Amino acid sequence: MNMILEAKSLSVRRGGREVLAGVDLRIEGPGCTAIVGPNGAGKTTLLQTLLGLLPPDAGA
Repeated sequence: MNMILEAKSLSVRRGGREVLAGVDLRIEGPGCTAIVGPNGAGKTTLLQTLLGLLPPDAGA
């Protein structure tokens, strides 16, 4: 499988609150990946950070 995306120890703070804390993510293809979770879990923040729209406070 080909690695499409990888994030290591990704952390993001918004409004003084840590929204993402030490997230490790590896997506391999081909295939389909879904990001699911309850409201306020940080899904949109994760996507914005992965797209470079929001800078991470830590990690890469």
